[in-house]
Amino acid sequence: MNLSLSDVNQLNLLQVVQLSSVVIGEHNSSHFGDKWLELNGRHYIMQKIFENVGLNFQVCDELIDALILDKGKISDEDILRCHTHLFDFIIHYEKSVTKYMKRRSKLKKYLDYEPSKYLVLKLSKLGIEFEQLVGEILTELNINYIQYDSGKRNCKPDFVFSEKHWGDAKISEHTVFHSQTIDKYEKHIDKLTIIYLRKTSQLEWRRYVTPKTELVHISYFVKELPIDKRQQFEDRLSKIENSLIRSIK
Repeated sequence: MNLSLSDVNQLNLLQVVQLSSVVIGEHNSSHFGDKWLELNGRHYIMQKIFENVGLNFQVCDELIDALILDKGKISDEDILRCHTHLFDFIIHYEKSVTKYMKRRSKLKKYLDYEPSKYLVLKLSKLGIEFEQLVGEILTELNINYIQYDSGKRNCKPDFVFSEKHWGDAKISEHTVFHSQTIDKYEKHIDKLTIIYLRKTSQLEWRRYVTPKTELVHISYFVKELPIDKRQQFEDRLSKIENSLIRSIK
């Protein structure tokens, strides 16, 4: 068994129960309810996967320390290249790389810098442009949505597809892991779709990062457009991405 965290997050309840019974032996915990079975089943499955590849907290710390020694400062991409399951391990147990590095007093060794006010404004402008463009693409595809009005206090998702399905646009893949979006929104809905532009990892372009939250690259929507519209939108997306790359260099 060598599944990724995304693979396990996509398993339905029955698959989780069946697979976890193989991992930890037959169990009958139905009296705890579906939620308990699903969450704990996923946890036990991931524990077994990490055990199979020889990954534990000590090995994780040693791999990260070796990366830091070699590179001085490390990024998400360095972690992804280091070991197939290392990034998954940290996200599973720590929720984010930032929290892991902070716990180990190594946050200064992580490339999660504080941008200048000018850069914050520039990225914000590009983010708004991308959000607007995503809205145009969804409209072209006849995907119905309203914006911001979720009916929940302090929750203003970029796209509300239904009462229980919201969407958000993020300019870079890793952005969602450095925001409160998932924790803030998931408690109110059944599904959250994060649509992003810039790819920053070697993981799947479309994957579940939690049982409720799916990360989807914008190309999955663009490819559904009519050919005459596709190139037009690809050019506009490339312009935003190139501007982003120039800003953060």
